Amino acid sequence: MKIQSVQNSAFQSFYNERQQLEAKVNNNKSPKIKQNKPAIAGLALLGATLPIVFANIKKGRGKELVDTFKSSISTNKEKFKSVYNMFEMKNYTDLLLSTTGAIAGGLLGGILTDKNPENKKEKYKEGTFEFLNCMIPTTLVAIGEAVSKKTGKIKSAPAKAAMIAGSVAGGMFIANKASNKINEKVFDKDEKIKERRKFKISDCLVHTDDILGLLVLAKIPLAKAIHADKILPLLYAKSGYESGKAQKKAE
Repeated sequence: MKIQSVQNSAFQSFYNERQQLEAKVNNNKSPKIKQNKPAIAGLALLGATLPIVFANIKKGRGKELVDTFKSSISTNKEKFKSVYNMFEMKNYTDLLLSTTGAIAGGLLGGILTDKNPENKKEKYKEGTFEFLNCMIPTTLVAIGEAVSKKTGKIKSAPAKAAMIAGSVAGGMFIANKASNKINEKVFDKDEKIKERRKFKISDCLVHTDDILGLLVLAKIPLAKAIHADKILPLLYAKSGYESGKAQKKAE
């Protein structure tokens, strides 16, 4: 009887320790919570496109659209073009508005549909990276083009291509380093292990306009047929979506 009692006691002690260990492990895990990804994507797309549409309405494109559809002699091609022109981006401010709107929309969608408060920090961290990755290379390209026009020194296609390529590559490197520094100081300041966001090939997508610019300078005919400025909101929306769906990795 005594031996049986000792065995039961040892088993109970082992069982209790195992239960405590399992509870500790489960508490440390950050469960993946199902998010409404279509809602995140939709808000990111709205954020990327609405500022551009409003900016073009302000420029008079809205009246052109209405007049084209009201006219009985307008062709389907003209109607399509008038709608298509509502998404045209012509300057740095347009790019900034679209990028900011996309990131804000994606974050809003992610925060509203993800009920795990621990994931908010991951979304802000990804949003910081996505914003800087969009704007720093674009800013460097814009500065390079402004300097080129003012000085007239960068005239040849190879020189311009080198300037754009260097600005995009250097800008993406700076964006990655800067976002990691910001995230470490702001969002991970109390964390013992600071996770660094690694650069991915897909992060190059938002610089399609600059890449197409290189193709144009290289005199590749296909590049001229693609209006990159009008598809950029879709690429910025992708950045907003990535920000909104970011979640803490399970430990």
